[in-house]
Amino acid sequence: MALARRLARALLADARARGDRPSASASASAFEFPRRARSSASASSSSTPKSDDSSSRASVALLAPAALTGALGAWQLARREEKIQAIDARARALETTVSASLARVGGGTPEYARASVAGELDLERTARVGPRARSVCGVTVPGSLIVTPVRLKRERRRGGWLGGRGARDAGAAAPAAETALLLRGWAPDSWTDVDPKAGACVKTGGVARASEMRGRFTPDNDPSEDRWFWLDAPALARSRGLPEDTPLIQAVNASEDESAAVVYPVAVKESELMAFPVSPDKHLGYAATWFTLSAFSMALAVAKIRRSAGYRL
Repeated sequence: MALARRLARALLADARARGDRPSASASASAFEFPRRARSSASASSSSTPKSDDSSSRASVALLAPAALTGALGAWQLARREEKIQAIDARARALETTVSASLARVGGGTPEYARASVAGELDLERTARVGPRARSVCGVTVPGSLIVTPVRLKRERRRGGWLGGRGARDAGAAAPAAETALLLRGWAPDSWTDVDPKAGACVKTGGVARASEMRGRFTPDNDPSEDRWFWLDAPALARSRGLPEDTPLIQAVNASEDESAAVVYPVAVKESELMAFPVSPDKHLGYAATWFTLSAFSMALAVAKIRRSAGYRL
């Protein structure tokens, strides 16, 4: 009887001992949980700098359009001021009158100073500068600018004849020219001038002009082949055996009658002398457009950055 009791007690103690001891799977789970916690903590800590860097780059990318459009708006305002100054300078130049033989731009004569041309056209040395297409009755017609040397008629002034060889105007740094280059206007490629041998006299009002600015994609002139893509007055004069400082004068048509018959070459009209491709009002409109885009871009960027910051917090 006593032996049975002892055996029962021994079995019960053994069962209790086995029941309190954790199993192998439980032990593995207990050890695995801290490792997972540590790995997740280290992953989150390592990903935080990367997240901050990417957020900074995203913020810069969002603010860049606003900065760019704002800079373009400021540039348009600066261009507007430059255009206003150019208009004022041209208006002052049109109030100036010089002799055709002294109408050298850069030699004390402002561009667009008025000059009257009277003399004989040297038609054999006419040059075409182009191509210059123009709309005629709604149809685009290829053509070119017509430039012809003019042997100037001598003008009688106090103190002697003006326009003779070696003559000088009061205060002039260079002798008066005997010949000027006359930019007669535009003509289609199908137009033919009068017989050069017949000769032709001309008397017209005009303005002193400088050479054109060559465009980025404009080909080089080829004087040897008499091909002129842009108006380079010194090179054109040299190719005609004239001094490089030969005055360049653009003929002006004072008539504004739209019903008058078209006579080629078509000279520039008086009303077109103050025309600019882009007016100050257009520059102001462009600036307003750029500043509006900048404001919208800035508002979107700030909203996006604030949402991202609030989400991280």
